[in-house]
Amino acid sequence: MAKDNAKKQANTVQALTERTEEVALILMKNVETVQERAGKLADADERAEALKESSKHFEKTSIRLKRSYDEENSCCNQKKRKLVVVIVVGVLVIILIIVLLATGVIPAGSSSSTPPPPMPTAPKP
Repeated sequence: MAKDNAKKQANTVQALTERTEEVALILMKNVETVQERAGKLADADERAEALKESSKHFEKTSIRLKRSYDEENSCCNQKKRKLVVVIVVGVLVIILIIVLLATGVIPAGSSSSTPPPPMPTAPKP
């Protein structure tokens, strides 16, 4: 019986040793997996940081581009406004001259230097 107990204990110790080795292998695989994930997380963190820097650069560039575009357009818009004002004033002057000619305020016809005829006056009583 002592041999049986010793055999049972030896089998139990061997079973526990095998189980411990299995657990140790599983733990080593888990440690390797964690290390791989840590490396991948570090890579992802580096890429995220690079994207962040790229986005800052893009933002600065787009702001600069927008400002230059706005400056170009404001210059062109000012020139267009001035041109429209000159055209409107010119058309108004032409219309004014036509109206003054039509009403007789400005005499039409020859350009001689003869004075206009005197205006008729009402007889005095």
